[in-house]
Amino acid sequence: MAAFPDTEWSMIRQSGTPSTRHPAFAALAARYRAAILSFYRQRLPGNDAEDATQSFLADSFEHAWWARARPELGSFRGFLLLLLRRDLARRMGERNGPMTTQDLPDTLADLAPDAAQAFDARYVLILTQSALDRLRMEYAGRGRAHDFDRMLELLHSRPTQGGIAQAAADLDVNPNTLTVNLKRLRQRLQESLRHALRELCADEASFDREWRELQSILHG
Repeated sequence: MAAFPDTEWSMIRQSGTPSTRHPAFAALAARYRAAILSFYRQRLPGNDAEDATQSFLADSFEHAWWARARPELGSFRGFLLLLLRRDLARRMGERNGPMTTQDLPDTLADLAPDAAQAFDARYVLILTQSALDRLRMEYAGRGRAHDFDRMLELLHSRPTQGGIAQAAADLDVNPNTLTVNLKRLRQRLQESLRHALRELCADEASFDREWRELQSILHG
């Protein structure tokens, strides 16, 4: 049996290889389906958006589109947006005939702004969840899953001094120690997020561009 790809970028590449095509594509499709659906929902009615998502995924698998991701576009996110843009244009009657990868433009210009923003927002959520899942597994491996979940609650909002004291009591640590642990968790979360993003970029230059874009989405 062929080894399963080690990273998401290798999954993208191997989604076009017969021996690994089905498991690699299935894993990618399961993760990014919500982002794809959010893109279509900005321009199509509910049922049409669902149908478009299913059709897009079926065509992507049949024609191994995702395996043709071009590193010069920056990342899998950029390539996937281009595929979605072309498919949406066809569905809205802006073009005729089947889409091929030869039809792809060289830049991300002319994307439907609202649809692209919806995709980006969902994409960031997916990456963040991936980063959180990775961290939680690390904490769970050390028998500290409860600690992670409790501290994560504090990261969602600015805790008051009383909130820190209560959480410290719950975790049986002093407040100063908890404050240090929270700072470390924030740093680890950023590292984990960077790792999740790097797996979707073909090289370091692509990662640097994509990280800057991700920061603008998060803080925009």
